[in-house]
Amino acid sequence: MTWTNRFRLLGGLLGVIALVAVLTIVFNQRQTQAQSQTATINTDAYDVGAGYGGTVTKQYVEENDSVAVGDKLFTMQSPAMQQDVANKVKVKDTEAYDVNTKKGTVTYKATVAGQVDQLGAKLGTTLTGGQSFARITVTGSQYVEAQFLLTPRDYERVQTGAPVSILLPNNQKIAGSVSTIKVATDQGNAAAKIRVDSPELENAALSTLTRSGTPVIATVRLRDDGPLAGTSDAVFGFLRQIGLQ
Repeated sequence: MTWTNRFRLLGGLLGVIALVAVLTIVFNQRQTQAQSQTATINTDAYDVGAGYGGTVTKQYVEENDSVAVGDKLFTMQSPAMQQDVANKVKVKDTEAYDVNTKKGTVTYKATVAGQVDQLGAKLGTTLTGGQSFARITVTGSQYVEAQFLLTPRDYERVQTGAPVSILLPNNQKIAGSVSTIKVATDQGNAAAKIRVDSPELENAALSTLTRSGTPVIATVRLRDDGPLAGTSDAVFGFLRQIGLQ
């Protein structure tokens, strides 16, 4: 065998070894990922209610209006509050409402900044205490709620703080992390509900893609317990750094 053939054989062997190594790393990487069955963008919301009910005599906001903390929402003429005053009950202002004991009115205020997405307290309506008068979506509170069906082994590998890739409807990917995990058993598997937080969901440039109710795909990174633990992370981290992934 000539040296040329020997070098060719050696090159072929090295190429096969390199290909097997790459395929092994890729396979190992895929074993450390789980894709959501369903996932949607949600927002934190605050219900305006409880306290005193009555008839709405003034309405300061409409649905879809933006409000700041302390903004007036509506004023109610409240017989219940008047009754408390008549019974010598001390009725005081709170962060949620201001009272006018002489007029018998209660003015409800926003305690969070956000958008009014439900408003039951409209001019002329009568509402009872204890029910929701309005609902405010909190500004900058977008998160992803994702459902996963995992084997018991894979569920044990989901960790708080684990990285999550979020695929938006335009196929753009943004990064997030696991915030909370809730689980129920479904035919021997773990039906996990995971909250994913991501600062990129608050990006104004993505506002049309990150509205509440928008469907997305979430891929969570599982803890790597395999023999190549750490190796695939290093390889794919290098590829990301040089722009190849």
